[in-house]
Amino acid sequence: MSPPLTLEMADMMALAGDAQRLDNPPGQIPPGALTGERVSRQQGRGLNFDSLRRYQPGDDVRLIDWKATARLRSPWIRLYNEERERPVFILVDQRLDMYFGTRCQMKSVAAGYTAALLAWRSWHDGDRLGCAVLGDDELALHPCRAPKRNLMPILNDIQRLNALLPEHYAQDHTSKISLADALQRIVTLLPSGSWLGIISDFHDLDAHCDAVLAHLHRRCEITAFVTLDDVHRRLPAQGQLSAYYQQVSSVIPLSATLSDRINQRVTERLSLQQRRLQRVGVTVKTIVSGLPVLPQLQQEDAHAGKRF
Repeated sequence: MSPPLTLEMADMMALAGDAQRLDNPPGQIPPGALTGERVSRQQGRGLNFDSLRRYQPGDDVRLIDWKATARLRSPWIRLYNEERERPVFILVDQRLDMYFGTRCQMKSVAAGYTAALLAWRSWHDGDRLGCAVLGDDELALHPCRAPKRNLMPILNDIQRLNALLPEHYAQDHTSKISLADALQRIVTLLPSGSWLGIISDFHDLDAHCDAVLAHLHRRCEITAFVTLDDVHRRLPAQGQLSAYYQQVSSVIPLSATLSDRINQRVTERLSLQQRRLQRVGVTVKTIVSGLPVLPQLQQEDAHAGKRF
């Protein structure tokens, strides 16, 4: 694999095979989950809910909507139509705040690998693919197109903006584009019914983000891949913690009490961030930068109750 500080194109290209190991494409119902395996000429792998109707003898009991049945006091079933296409759009953060890591790799590298795996999965499935790569000074936009046309330009922009981070770090560069700015810019690029994956540490999640995400949720399904370094869980009971952020440096003597307090405060902040995203309809998954990305994408999603 590449050095942990930056991404290498060869490593992102090598993820093509790994992407096929993702059990369930983003936001999709796997084929046959409701009506049995079948062969279809239509592009897509799942079903969209269409309407409810009364149960009739011979209907598949697996289609019964139990909530509607209980409310109306008679059996009702859910009708589905075949999903013909599910465009995939990825927003990946490659700003300076993502250039941090205490083991294995930077958050920016983990985010790049996550985006590459999602993009390759879209390529395998034939879904239209779009992307916005959020850099400190640039938002590289790629409207949804056929993945064979869009994949390489997207991977190139992820690698290009990631490669700028060491220089930006040395210069104490200030990011000029916020997450809210990026979300606002992609509103017109998202086809209705698409799936949006946002890969970031969400350090600048604010009320403007909340409003745009709530608006987008009415048009598409959204998953947030909150990318973090878990150093707060691994602080020693004694020693020194060196910290540097925005031209301010400090050395903090650690104790068992202080380490526990730091862990508790960071955990609380992440929990509040997660609940904030969920309130506007966003499914939340966590990507720990110090762990391999693929197994984390394969883990059961406790909030959605399904595999990615």
